[in-house]
Amino acid sequence: ITNFEISPDAKRTVFESRGDLFSIPAENGVVINLTNTSGAWERFPAWSPNGKWLAYWSDGSGEYEIHLRDNATGQPKKITNIKRGMGWNLSWSHDSKKIIFINDMQEIKLLNVDDGSLETIDKTTDLTYGGLQGFGVSWSSDNKWIAYSKGTGNLNNAIYLYNLEKKKVYQATSGYYNDFNPVFDPSGKYLFFATDRSFNPSYSNFDNTWIYPNS
Repeated sequence: ITNFEISPDAKRTVFESRGDLFSIPAENGVVINLTNTSGAWERFPAWSPNGKWLAYWSDGSGEYEIHLRDNATGQPKKITNIKRGMGWNLSWSHDSKKIIFINDMQEIKLLNVDDGSLETIDKTTDLTYGGLQGFGVSWSSDNKWIAYSKGTGNLNNAIYLYNLEKKKVYQATSGYYNDFNPVFDPSGKYLFFATDRSFNPSYSNFDNTWIYPNS
């Protein structure tokens, strides 16, 4: 098992394993191989919030593209034409109309599901391969804002916000501390995030000064 996600109604879970996607019931029922493609690798499945579609990456066309599987008919369709490169986690908007992901060029991409159009909303510079795999965003409940963290010049992460109406990026924290994993609360009133702001100084036997080994 490589990746998994629970369905919006919590009745089934989709698992990525050995290049296929499997739907597994929470309690009673059968395990279904949703893709069953021996010649392609399906990756990073993500259910749309309305439960209608399952989005995932597939290299069935020769290069990785985003596909949508209609959960009512079981029919998949390719909705992007990227032609080269890789992408990772797919983050749906709450209205099931848009998807955010990051690619191998460290570009944060916004996908319009209806027409397959793509735009770059921001770019990072210092993410490792593992960091790209773990990159994710949080959508506000009104689908107007996206929150994420990225590196700053001092190698700390800061929280950034992207406004879809103004198409503008705002830096929400200074980067003086290392801030990461922002999440909007359901009401949209608060933005929670993790941060390294707890200092536990020790007096160094070598430097004759205070050091901060653990934050």
